[in-house]
Amino acid sequence: MTDFSNPQMSAGQRRPGLRAANWRWREEAVGVVMVGFVGLVMVAVLPHLLPGTVLVHLDQGRLHAGVGFLLCALVLFALRARIRALLSALAGVSLLASIGLFAAGSFAAMSPDKRPDFTLISFNVLGFNPRGAEIAAYFAGQAPDVALVLEAPALHEHLDAMHAAFPYSAGCGEGLHCDMAIFSRHPIRSAQIMPFFTIHGRLIRAQIEIADESVTLLAAHLTKPYYGNWHSQQMDRLVETLAEIEGPVVLAGDFNSQAFVRAFHDHLIGEADMRLASRLQPTWPALSSFPLSMAGFAIDHVLVRGALAPVEVRLIEDPIGSNHRGLFSAFDLDGR
Repeated sequence: MTDFSNPQMSAGQRRPGLRAANWRWREEAVGVVMVGFVGLVMVAVLPHLLPGTVLVHLDQGRLHAGVGFLLCALVLFALRARIRALLSALAGVSLLASIGLFAAGSFAAMSPDKRPDFTLISFNVLGFNPRGAEIAAYFAGQAPDVALVLEAPALHEHLDAMHAAFPYSAGCGEGLHCDMAIFSRHPIRSAQIMPFFTIHGRLIRAQIEIADESVTLLAAHLTKPYYGNWHSQQMDRLVETLAEIEGPVVLAGDFNSQAFVRAFHDHLIGEADMRLASRLQPTWPALSSFPLSMAGFAIDHVLVRGALAPVEVRLIEDPIGSNHRGLFSAFDLDGR
């Protein structure tokens, strides 16, 4: 065995031992990376091999898995494991390309040069958020045409402030037992709080009169997809409800799902013919600093159909104590 402690040993004698040590280190590092690679393969493949099982929900991480494969490829290439780096890169590109194909026919056409006729803030404020007064002040200061508040008990002590800024509302009353509320600066012609299989008040249909136009806002808060079969039933209910609505419609809320997941895409993009206005903006968890803020999941969405077009949709920078970031949307009511 080579003795590295002997200072008299020649460089030629030491070199084979150093090469062997470096090789072992590189192989161990490659092994660690490959463990992560196998985990990413499971995230990417199992939802499609076992579509009827709980593993289908791993598809929520498809975007993150794609980026993870590319990062693995960079590390493997640096470790001179070039074939494995190529395989990892191909896997990452394939996953990201599948999301790109989804996006090609799923996003609403933007009209950034138009002047908006209608603005909406949709925000899951976190039901036990102690900063309810700040949230109410934020809504009043921003003064959107419509404010959609999810997990609205955080505002139950500040409903007077909300009603002062938004004279029309549907959803939460004075009690704590509500999940969602719509506050509007324009008349709400009709409103229905509809059954949605779980907590009462998680589906609201409101017809709002804005600039002599009638716009239907369908507000939804879906349960997490791994809680039994409720999420699938709620998707079915959304499709049924949207089929009854004529004219321009905005569907907004917390869907607890990425938009490229098959159940979301097949129901809302396919059957209901809705289009994503909010793209894939990461809303949960509310990570404040860049680049961590871009590592979240896009589970809050705004979708449109009919004679309206999104002018702008952006994330609200400050979550104000919530674990979600809200979405500000502006629409042109003459757009197609």
